[in-house]
Amino acid sequence: MLHFFYILQDPSYIVSSSRIDVKVSILSVLGTLAIITMLMTPAYADPIIKPTSGGTLNISFETNPTTPNPGDQTMLKIGFLNKQNSIQPHIDYKVSVMQGNDQIFGIPVSHVATEGAVSIPMQFQTAGTYQVIVEVQGILFQPIPPETASFTVVVGPSVPEFGPLAGMVIAVSIVSVIIVTKKTQFRI
Repeated sequence: MLHFFYILQDPSYIVSSSRIDVKVSILSVLGTLAIITMLMTPAYADPIIKPTSGGTLNISFETNPTTPNPGDQTMLKIGFLNKQNSIQPHIDYKVSVMQGNDQIFGIPVSHVATEGAVSIPMQFQTAGTYQVIVEVQGILFQPIPPETASFTVVVGPSVPEFGPLAGMVIAVSIVSVIIVTKKTQFRI
């Protein structure tokens, strides 16, 4: 009979080594996933809350996207809050968007019902600094002397953002470095 002998390394070393390799691999994968998550998660700004000129209400304001680009659709999100910062229903308001001394956009007096918030679509045509002025003229169907709150919006030039493809390139790069390091048994 013909016998074949296969010589193995010390089995205790293999088990020990594989456990270490598994731990390193899991940590590498988790680290890679953490980095990808941070890169791919969009950043959002909290709304700015300011009191009106007479102090009757607080106005919540934000734009979507956070940094508008010229020519792109932008949502002006305006919320009306009482002094405890909870929703204030039934507000009569108007909105003006100014660039310097020129009004470039505006809506006439409107009413927001029980939701206490409104989203207004618009497009900024050029890069620059704009003032959004929210004027409150009535609360709970009762007229009040007009009170305003002003918010600054900076519209930047159109800059391409890193999308999912950039995140994938980074992930593949990190995984490739890990694989090459393991195959060459490079130790730090």
